[in-house]
Amino acid sequence: MQLEMAGILSIQNTDEIFEETPIDGNLHHSSENDIVLNYSESIAKGYWQRTLLPDGISIDIENNQLFKHIIFEKPDDEGRPEIGFRLSGNRKLYTGEVMQGGQNFLSLSNVSRGGRTEWASNQRHLKVDINLTPEMWAMLIQQHSQYLSPHQQLPLFGAKNAPYYELRTTTPVMQSVLYQIINCPYRDFIREIYLQSKALELVALWLAQELEYRQVKKSTVKLSPEDIERIYYAREILITNLLHPPTLLELSRRVAMNERKLKQGFRQIFGTTVFGYLHNHRMEQAKQMLVEQKLSVAQVAHAVGYTHLSHFAAAFRKKIGVNPSAYGK
Repeated sequence: MQLEMAGILSIQNTDEIFEETPIDGNLHHSSENDIVLNYSESIAKGYWQRTLLPDGISIDIENNQLFKHIIFEKPDDEGRPEIGFRLSGNRKLYTGEVMQGGQNFLSLSNVSRGGRTEWASNQRHLKVDINLTPEMWAMLIQQHSQYLSPHQQLPLFGAKNAPYYELRTTTPVMQSVLYQIINCPYRDFIREIYLQSKALELVALWLAQELEYRQVKKSTVKLSPEDIERIYYAREILITNLLHPPTLLELSRRVAMNERKLKQGFRQIFGTTVFGYLHNHRMEQAKQMLVEQKLSVAQVAHAVGYTHLSHFAAAFRKKIGVNPSAYGK
């Protein structure tokens, strides 16, 4: 049931935002193993695609630009284990957190037994989900239990109602694989093999990231509420000074925290280094500006703090996998 207000659309079933007839799959290099849906013209421009692969794996691609702010009142749903990667666009999760471009998550079975999520309008939403069967996830847990937290292992032991939804920062290597999936150049059975290998590669990269996160977490410092407030203040200083960011020493002095604690605390809270976060934020800002197409590539480079266009183009290509001029188009 749709409830529409000025610029806002509230739905209870995602089918409500798609055209009734699936679009021609050939538009997206798809095959008989694909489901491709087009968004209703009054709601969004873009498509949603699910590719079914061997061993119960599937890949979902969400690629749209919403004309309305979508509020989704999710009914009770057991769901499937899923690792999701958001490349661009903001989504407010049922937990109240906002998932941004450049973040990924693990969603276990029964992670959200009902709840409210929101998609922001006037943004390009680009997201890739890797869906696994519960049996495959259980196998991964059995073989790689040292990589995973107790919460992530719960489904193996039959804990059906244990919620789990944790955000991580997507690495440049993951970004590259994600764009290889989106821009898959193959067809038919070669495409199937290629996409399955890329899906498993992303799972491996995600598990490796979890292992690193667990190792870092073991050596993290204890942060007081005041420390956490200072670290968030440091983040605000960074993102409001994209053109002339402070040095680490200057930043630590401004927030009254020693460099070592600032570095460890920043990684502990945001999952990356101080200047890794700054770099990711610059790239996210650049992507948004390029999609809006109101500025030239050179103007975007300057707006996010690059004095040389070539340096910006190289950094963008390494992070996103395509040239900034191509991304804008």
